[in-house]
Amino acid sequence: MSRIVNLLLVCLMVLAAAAVYDMKYEAEAAAERVSALERDVAAEQERISLLKATWAALTRPERLQELVTRHQDTLHLQPMDPSQLATIADIPDASIIAGAGAEASQKDDEIVTGSVRRAPEPPEPEVED
Repeated sequence: MSRIVNLLLVCLMVLAAAAVYDMKYEAEAAAERVSALERDVAAEQERISLLKATWAALTRPERLQELVTRHQDTLHLQPMDPSQLATIADIPDASIIAGAGAEASQKDDEIVTGSVRRAPEPPEPEVED
C-alpha cells in the first residue's frame, strides 16, 4: 500500500513540476510581449514628437508668408478685409429662418443647392364601388 502511495506522490510531483515549468514559460512569453509593446509605444511616441516638430516647422507664420509671396501669381491671395467678418447683428432671427423654410417648402420641386429633386408621386388608384 505504501508503494502505491509513494508512486502516486511521485507522479503528482512530476505533474506539479511540469505545471510550474509551463507557468514559468508562459510568464516569460508574456514578459517578452509586454517589453515588445513598450518598445512599440516608445517608437510611436518618438514618431509623434517628430511629427509635432515637423508640423510646427511647416506652420511657422514666416514660412507661410514666404510661400504666399513666392506663389502670389498662382494663388491670387489678398489680405482679409475687415468687412468680410460678420457680427452678431448680421445673423438672421430664428423666426425669419422658420418663415423662409415654410415658404420654400410650399414651392413645387424647387432645386436648392445641395437638394435632390423628388420624383413625382404616382397617382392613387381609383377604387370602384
